[in-house]
Amino acid sequence: MVLGKCPYCAGNVIAIKTIALGKKVNLYTCENAKKEHDESSQFVFSSDSTCTFRVYSNVFLKWNKRSFSKYEMKKLLEEEQVIVRLHGRRGTGEYFKYVITDKEYGVSILWDEEVSKKEEEEFLISS
Repeated sequence: MVLGKCPYCAGNVIAIKTIALGKKVNLYTCENAKKEHDESSQFVFSSDSTCTFRVYSNVFLKWNKRSFSKYEMKKLLEEEQVIVRLHGRRGTGEYFKYVITDKEYGVSILWDEEVSKKEEEEFLISS
């Protein structure tokens, strides 16, 4: 499934079902970011890769967000940023942050940028 254009090379970003750390996840990756298994069964970029854009759907698990959805990835690729709902350590408090693409990590949370109450409400209505 094509989700949009790669922010770095304009190739198609596709969703692939894979297993990471024993869990089934989606991998959102540029079609030009070719990966292969190395001798330790880790995925590494192959020698013919011309791009490195990739994001695993469990990227925000640390902040108690179960999955970065295909819809969120598609919106990120279209608008260059997306709002995500994150949760505190005990799952009690929730907060909203902007996410942008990042050359090294795939995506980054803008911790210093505050999401307005109006945008939070729009997010809640649309989700």
